[in-house]
Amino acid sequence: MKILHESQGFTAFERAFESAEKTNKKVLYSKVMKIGTVDPLQFYEAGYSIYHGERSFWEDPKSETTLVGLGNAEIFSSDREEARFNELQKQWFQFLEDAVIEDRAGMSTGPVLMGGFTFDPKQETAIEWSNFSKAYFHLPSFMLTVEHDGSAYLTMNIVCMEGDLAAEVWNRMQLTKERLMTGQSTHIKDISVETIDEIRPEEWKNSLTSVVERINQGEMEKVVLARKIKIGFNDKKRSDSVLERLRDDQADSFIFSFEVADSCFIGATPERLVRKQGNEVLSTCLAGSIARGKTIDEDERLGQELLNDQKNLDEHEIVVRMISDSLGQLCESINVPSKPGLMKMRDIQHLYTPVKGFTGSEKTIVDFVEKLHPTPALGGTPTERALKVIREEEKMNRGLYAAPVGWMNADGDGEFAVAIRSGLLVQDYAYLYAGCGVVKDSVAESEYQETLIKFRPMLRAVGGTMK
Repeated sequence: MKILHESQGFTAFERAFESAEKTNKKVLYSKVMKIGTVDPLQFYEAGYSIYHGERSFWEDPKSETTLVGLGNAEIFSSDREEARFNELQKQWFQFLEDAVIEDRAGMSTGPVLMGGFTFDPKQETAIEWSNFSKAYFHLPSFMLTVEHDGSAYLTMNIVCMEGDLAAEVWNRMQLTKERLMTGQSTHIKDISVETIDEIRPEEWKNSLTSVVERINQGEMEKVVLARKIKIGFNDKKRSDSVLERLRDDQADSFIFSFEVADSCFIGATPERLVRKQGNEVLSTCLAGSIARGKTIDEDERLGQELLNDQKNLDEHEIVVRMISDSLGQLCESINVPSKPGLMKMRDIQHLYTPVKGFTGSEKTIVDFVEKLHPTPALGGTPTERALKVIREEEKMNRGLYAAPVGWMNADGDGEFAVAIRSGLLVQDYAYLYAGCGVVKDSVAESEYQETLIKFRPMLRAVGGTMK
């Protein structure tokens, strides 16, 4: 990988093409340009006419970093069950070996992969998830980066191959860049919700009661059971309009969207899995929840109730213990607060504990994702036994729901969130997902009501409501 700190433009691009000719391999040319103020959602929408089905969006809480990817310069994927994390990393870093990277500016510019790993690679793929591999990431042809201070950068990624004409490719990309930068948002048709179908709710409650019995018999400590609802629209629902509502409604969450062909996985999750920047690592323990109050006093009372509820504290401690142990295996040191705080979202509040670590330079963000996924907050404990119960009792394929989604740069740094509060758009349907942690004291009806609260953010975002 050759990093150029001074802009050489077409000369550097020609150098990448010459390397491709000599080696008979794909060679990446990546150029970063500082640009003026750009609205991320408008840039995402401007890419619809050219790159529909090849767009991605990532925004962390408080909009500290926003990434918008358009086009597939290259796709990296794996359908292997056991080695998908390692295979993805191997593909990425081999691809970067001969790359020419020009004017890179900071952690979230230059070559960046965006995508995710499915929750359980051993599950048979459901038809609605058929466009997604067990690991699926794309390197955008164009990526907008907007930082917390408003600074904006455009990364242009071109894969050079033997036989291509450098001047033609360069000119074509320059024209596309101009279209994107000057393009206006297209009109988004108002699409209405026609049907909301809960998928076997009574069967799900019975499964939950069965799991509680198995926990009380000592088979495991905790299992997270999820369920889905199916939304029918009067036409195809565009991800643009859903993103806009999520950004307005869930500013304290990670906002994400990943289009693949005619599908789009989209959501707003409060839960960070892991962030790595250099040697610093941060993970989040989020488990145990209660509703928000209708008044300030009621909200405070509910928060204190959650902080003192032994069932939720026990559930939270399971997650803290596992994440601390996992990070401890990859870090030289970790720091864990002695007790949880509260993370308050619009519809719900959670017990929250951040875990920070310091690691060696040879570790990548994907090493941490592999070690941490699935956390007890989304799978259960012991992990393998909980996953077996999920396969038996949920009777659905989670796909990317509750799975790691995020991004990784050329240094192996990046950030991944746990994709809860999410849904899958497929043509004129949407599948929305929600789950809850099942422990020895869980009651089916209470957990069912909790899932109704957790469905609310995505239901509002797609234009629906549930009684």
